[in-house]
Amino acid sequence: MLPDLETLLIVQDRDLRILALRKDIANMPRMIDLAKTRLHGDQTAVAKAKEALQANEVLVKRLELDIQTRRNTLQRLRTQQFETKKNEEYQALGNEVERYLGDIGRLEDEELGLMEKSEQLRAALTAAESALRRTQELVDAELRQLEERRRNDEGQITELIGERNAFTAKVEAQLLAIYDRLFKAKQGAALVALLAGQCKGCHMKVTTSTVLKAKAEQEVTHCENCGRILYFDE
Repeated sequence: MLPDLETLLIVQDRDLRILALRKDIANMPRMIDLAKTRLHGDQTAVAKAKEALQANEVLVKRLELDIQTRRNTLQRLRTQQFETKKNEEYQALGNEVERYLGDIGRLEDEELGLMEKSEQLRAALTAAESALRRTQELVDAELRQLEERRRNDEGQITELIGERNAFTAKVEAQLLAIYDRLFKAKQGAALVALLAGQCKGCHMKVTTSTVLKAKAEQEVTHCENCGRILYFDE
């Protein structure tokens, strides 16, 4: 194999690794967003649990006010009943007292039910918050791993670029320019094997003269179908 082609194979290996690392880095924002998205369900569950608890506690407060209002009215009615000297008025006030006692009893039962519901809603909120904390811990760990991976990728890219530069300095400038153009155009497969008369880049058969040129290893040979640089592989 021509020395320049041997060197270009090493360069291509470094370029492919650099390309893969850059793709990995470019994909990381999507992976970060995906990780954060997993929090959304738990965050929504916590928000809904808080909203349900707050709404129920508002109802409890309203009932407490209603009960207190009725107790105040009940106290006033009892005072009036105690002070009246008319049997008819006494009886009417007594009926009002009974009605308010019934209302208070009904409201207190309702309040008790809402208070029990509040306990259930608090338990649901605690569970939702616990689930969110667990998910947050997992997501934070994943984000740390992604950040560490990004730094490692960038470090490897820097190292590989240094190695690449050392090898490209050994390659004839015009050939390197052709290689660079092909690498970009062919998405990484600029230099490929010629095996059994077939280009392993485009998988097309080449002419006999191309096979002979590649096998002779006297000059740089290109696939007449795709333009890639060929090296003979028995």
